[in-house]
Amino acid sequence: MVIAKPEWFKKRKGGFWNCEMKWQGVLYLMITFSLIFIGMILPQTLWNGVIILAMFLFLFMDGLLASVKALDEREQMQYAISMRNASWGMIVALIVLLTLVSNFNVTKHDLYILIMLSIMVGGLVGVITRYKLQREC
Repeated sequence: MVIAKPEWFKKRKGGFWNCEMKWQGVLYLMITFSLIFIGMILPQTLWNGVIILAMFLFLFMDGLLASVKALDEREQMQYAISMRNASWGMIVALIVLLTLVSNFNVTKHDLYILIMLSIMVGGLVGVITRYKLQREC
């Protein structure tokens, strides 16, 4: 962690979607995601794209690490299990989708769609896993 602090991302006990962050955490996330819009406004050059992407990824990963460190031991275990299931869900979805389209003429655009679909499947598996683990406790 370089900029973000775990205290900014402490979660409130009381449900799956209930998240109460301090104003510093909200401001940090707003600045991080505003880089996407800044990248759209700036002229579309290679250097602008690389710099904005690098800044976004740095801030996003820094905030993600801080929010994981804000979790207690049980929540960290649930997070680890859900991320494992999400990655397996993405792998299985990508294998199934690539197998289905292997007989068709796949363009570069179709490959991007397959990757995005597998990411969505992985995210859905991760959310379902966290929901079920939190319901059990």
